[in-house]
Parts: sequence; C-alpha cells; structure tokens
Amino acid sequence: MNPNNNNQQPTRPRSPKPQNGGNGNGRPQGNRGQNNNQRPQNKQGGQNGGKPQNQNTVLARTQTRRGEVFAAARRKSDTVNTMASQHIINVPVNKSLYNGYHGMQYTLNGNRKANRLPLADEPTLKVIPIGGLGEMGIGKNMMALEYGDDIIVIDMGLLFPGDGYPGINYIVPDITYLQERKHKIRGHVFTHAHLDHIGAFRHLVHKIPAPIYASHFTVGMLQKTMDEATSGYTPQYNTLNPDIHERVQLGEHFSIELVRVNHSIPDATAVVIRTPVGVLIDTGDWRFEEQPVDGKKFDLERLEQIAREEGILMLMNESTNCEFEGTHMHGEFDIAQSFDDIMKENQASRIIISTFSSQIHRIQMILEKAAANNRKVAFAGYSMIQNMEVALRSNSIKVPKDVIVRMDDIVKLPDHKVTIVCTGSQGELTAVLNRMATGAHKHIKVKSSDIIVFSSNPIPGNEVNVVHTVDGLMREGAEVLQNRTKHLHDCGPLHMSGHAYYDDHVKLISALKPKYYMPIHGEFHMLIHNARLAEQECQIPKDNIFVCDSGDVVELNSHSAMKTGRVPVGGVMYDNAGEEVSEVVLKDRLHIASEGMFIVVLTVSRKTGRLLTSPDIISRGFIYLRDSEELMNTIRAYLKQKVARSFGGRRVELDDIKRELKDDISHILYDQTRRTPIVIPVINEISGDGGQGGNNQAQRQKQRPAPQQPQSQPSQLPNQY
Repeated sequence: MNPNNNNQQPTRPRSPKPQNGGNGNGRPQGNRGQNNNQRPQNKQGGQNGGKPQNQNTVLARTQTRRGEVFAAARRKSDTVNTMASQHIINVPVNKSLYNGYHGMQYTLNGNRKANRLPLADEPTLKVIPIGGLGEMGIGKNMMALEYGDDIIVIDMGLLFPGDGYPGINYIVPDITYLQERKHKIRGHVFTHAHLDHIGAFRHLVHKIPAPIYASHFTVGMLQKTMDEATSGYTPQYNTLNPDIHERVQLGEHFSIELVRVNHSIPDATAVVIRTPVGVLIDTGDWRFEEQPVDGKKFDLERLEQIAREEGILMLMNESTNCEFEGTHMHGEFDIAQSFDDIMKENQASRIIISTFSSQIHRIQMILEKAAANNRKVAFAGYSMIQNMEVALRSNSIKVPKDVIVRMDDIVKLPDHKVTIVCTGSQGELTAVLNRMATGAHKHIKVKSSDIIVFSSNPIPGNEVNVVHTVDGLMREGAEVLQNRTKHLHDCGPLHMSGHAYYDDHVKLISALKPKYYMPIHGEFHMLIHNARLAEQECQIPKDNIFVCDSGDVVELNSHSAMKTGRVPVGGVMYDNAGEEVSEVVLKDRLHIASEGMFIVVLTVSRKTGRLLTSPDIISRGFIYLRDSEELMNTIRAYLKQKVARSFGGRRVELDDIKRELKDDISHILYDQTRRTPIVIPVINEISGDGGQGGNNQAQRQKQRPAPQQPQSQPSQLPNQY
C-alpha cells in the first residue's frame, strides 16, 4: 500500500482498474492480486509469468502465454525464411577436398590474407562463376573472366525454381559485381541457345551492354528472346562460324574461338579463350555423337590441336550427366527408327509426340518419318512454334514438302493422317499435352485410340508431374509410350540425353590434358563426382582441381592457380509476366500458403471514437468463417472492447493501435487454432458521429493518413522476416 495516498479505497485483487490499473496516483497497488515487479506494459496491461493480465476480457480468458505465441510466430518465420532463401548465396558450406582450401571451410576473414598467388606483382586472370555452380537446381549458368581492365562474360542463363517458389517462374543471376565494372566488359559470348544459358539475356544485357558473339542458330534465338524485352536496348550481334575456327579479339587481353560440339540443340559450341596467362576452354553442354542429324560432329580434332600446340591452362567442363556410367548406346537415327515403327504399327491412330521444343533435329526426324508414312504434322505449344520459326529462318532444319499443316486444319483429317508434335513432356500443368488430356485444348481432346509418345526423360524434380500427366492420359484410354518403359511396348529408344556420360568425360579430359580443371554447370554432387573423375581417371592432381560455388574467385598466373575469395552473387526472381518479384513478396506467399491470412476492418468515428459498424472480418486460406462463428464472435467482442478503451474521443496513434491489434489478434487466433496466419488490421476513421453509419458510408469515408497504407500491409506486416 502507498502510505502517502490517504484517499486510496480498498479494492479486490485482480479486478479491472480504471486509468491503467493504477491506484489513483499512477502507482501499482501492493495487494496479492498484482505483481509489483512486473515490467511496464502498454495500455492493455502487463504479463504475470508470461500470461497476460489485461483489461480486455477476451484476452484474459486465453490459456496461452504471450511468449508461446511469439515463439510459434518465430518458428513459422524461420521456416518461411529457409524456404524463401534457397536462391540466396552468401558463403556456402564447401568442405570438399577439391574446394581450393585443402578441405577447410572458407570464411571471409580467415582466408582473406592466407590466399595470395606467389607472384603478387604479376597480373592475374580471375575466373568468376556468376551462376550455375552448386545452386538449388541446374541452370542460371554465367561465367566471367577478368584480366586487368578487360572482362568477358560467357552465357546468361535462368533457373526454374519449381513449386517451392509459388508464383516465381524463373530466377536470373545477380550481376551486381559486373554492373559495377560494366565499363570493362568487352563482349558476351554464348555457347548455345538453351534457356539455362540464354534465358536471362533480355533481363541483363542492357544493364551490362557489350557486343554479342555466338553461332548462327544461337544468335537467332537471342534475337527472338529480345522480342519480349522492354528495355528498348538493341544489342550488337556478331555471328561466328565454329567450323572455320575464326578468332575474335575482345579488348586487349582476350581472344575467343568457337568450336563445334554436339548437343540437343543446333549450333552448340565450346568456347576457347586465349589470355595472357594461357588458354582456357569452356565446354558448354555437350555429348559425343557418331552420326549427328546435321552431319556436323563434335570437333574434338580442333580441341586436340589447340591442346597439342598451345596447351590448356584450365578446362571448365560441364557436369550434368557425369555420374551416368558408360556412354550413349544409341543416337538420334535410332530414335527416328522408333518413330517410324510406331507409325507403321498404329496406322489407324493419331500419333501425339511430346518433346522439348529445342530438339530441332529430333523434330526434323519426326517430320521425315511422318512424310514417309503419308502423315501430316501440326505443332502445338508456344515455345515449339517459336523455336521452329528460328530454325526455319536459320536453315537449321530441313522440312519435307507439304507435311506441315496448321492445328485448326489437322483436326479435319482422318486419324491415320494425323501426327502432332507438342510441348508438355515434363508434366507442366498448363502445357499443351495436359490441356489435351483434360479437354481444355482448343482443337484436340485425347481419346482412347490415340498413341502418346514421350520423347524425353523427366528432368530431376519433375517426376511427380510427369506421372500425373501419364495417369491422366491413360485414364482417357490412350496408349502412352515412355523411354523408361519402352520394353513394355517392344519399342526402340525414344530419347537421348544431350549431356555426356562418365566415359565421355574421361575421353575428353584425357585428350586435352589441362593443367587445371574446374567442373561447371551442375548441382554440388555433380561437381564433386566430376572432380573425382578427373583425379582418378585422368590423373589431374587434386590441388589443381577447383570445385567452386557461384561467386568464388579463382586466380591464375603463368604457373599458379588459387582461390582468392568471393564476389557478391545470388538470384533475382521473375514471375510469369516477366516482372521482378521481391523476396518479401515470396515470403508472404509462402506464409499465406501454409497459414493463411486474417484481416479485420474497423470503421471508427473520429469524433466520438465509437465503432460505426460491426467489425468486418476476412479470412483467406486460414478458416472458413461460416464454420467458425464462435471464434468470430470472440474476435468481434475483443475488437469492440479494444476500440472502446483505445479511442474514447482521444487522439491516438493509429500505427500503435494497429501493432497492438496485430499482436492481440494473433494471440487469440493461436490460442484457439494453434496457427499463425498473417494478421492485417485496417482502421478507417470517419468524420462524423455514430448516427452516420448508414449505407452511404463509403462515400463519406475519409481515411486518416498513416505511414503504412492498408494496401501495402500484406508485404509489410510480418516484421519478423
């Protein structure tokens, strides 16, 4: 008791107190119902052992400690942060024996002084993977080489993140390091035209402008990509012929040469880079073929000649399929024979073949076999049609006469005349093949007499989607042929990977005999197995092999190589419309996807502080309001008490009230449901008194300005992120 307060009236313990629960002079009472040592709290009262003691009777009835609510919110925040940061690259864990630090983990401080090349006064070549090495998937390939005042960049790819990133279509490299040095960039060189090597081009090239160098088909695909760009920038394209071994000087210190390789797209090349310290080779993506469709084989002889006459300082070699034993046992002509057999054995049926839209040479085989079997061919799928246009303009495909027809014309033909080539082989929900199965396609609905051919293998991560697509097609009664189940149909091969296998890598590395070796283009386990292959099969010393992460810097001079640090790298996310998406938006999407969103809208009289209407409550992805009337009544009761005590004709800070509402509502919801939705309180102050509620309220509404408008709150409220 306060001895100086003679007017104090005795009160019962734990009863609500006017004026913040004080005793008339603002000091806490000393009876058993109150805690004299509790920390000062807001107007809603304090905590006693973590359980809120509050003037609001709804909060007083909760059985959950406030600290438990905060802990649950923190756990959810941590989970969301982990899910949303897979594309972020800081200092990755890399304790591999090939990591350039003898298996020791790199740290920003611990390795900065220890790693310097022996000759500090000699200029060095920096090899810097900007993307594509050991990330959350295969893609985003981009490499920078820097010597003095010159930089050249190889490839600008994108990465598809999958279902774990809702609303994110692809991710492109963060080029902060290059933007800061864009005055040094002498050229952009491209190995081939797959999206994991050119997909970021339209988003990045105007930020780091420089001349473009690539083969004929690749230039055509780059130009097609720029048709969708909004920057207004027009690159300077330079087409190089890999068959005549022409060299181009880029700046003072670099010259490049493209050398033909085989891959699952026309005009794929390796890049030979001549520098003051030696010759480097970036293989791009490749495979060996004995009989390429276009007759142009992997030019291993040219690479062997360069190795023999000039020596290879460093080989940067792709890793995608290096874990697969042996070599390819069949070629594209064997797959073409399988198509011919299928058409002959199913002469009364429509043949629908789904493959990658970049498989131009395989599409040529389909056209030839269709013509031989007196069939017409129609193409379906945006990317399929776009790639065919580029292939036709660049003379990368030979089309038999009168075999291609429009989709709206082929539906008029009898089934035995129909062959359709479409996208959707990876089980994409909105791709043509799935829409045909569900009847959503404009022209084609799959029927029981159809023969569906998957001329592809599922990309890792797409297996479940492919299975769902196959199931949907088979439910319609169609016969489905896949490469992995070809034995069930007594069928020949239906697909051939575009990447080299284990024995192919051994053959290439042994032929070129590089001094240093860097596995590129792959997930971390692929890089490790590629490095182990080079050491065990090709006798490259372990200390000369560098398994890097995107952002690592490897410096070379005439007789030494060493990892010397890191540069900032990462990813920038884009949606289906090609617009950039911030990390905060992704986190909100992930939170809402798992916990939902809960919005309360209060309309309060600015004059009287009274609620003009019953609080509006909106739930999305959290609970169904009609099934939760008791909880809704509880929330409304809390809100009415809160407004009555917080406003009361006084001027209040809306931001403070919103924070209190958010915390208190989160507490009540967690107490009742054990879930932590995003809570968004919206307060509208209306000029007028309680008698002006009416139906025309929206016309008289005048919202009081606040630093955070309700429209932006979904991405701002989760302050724990």
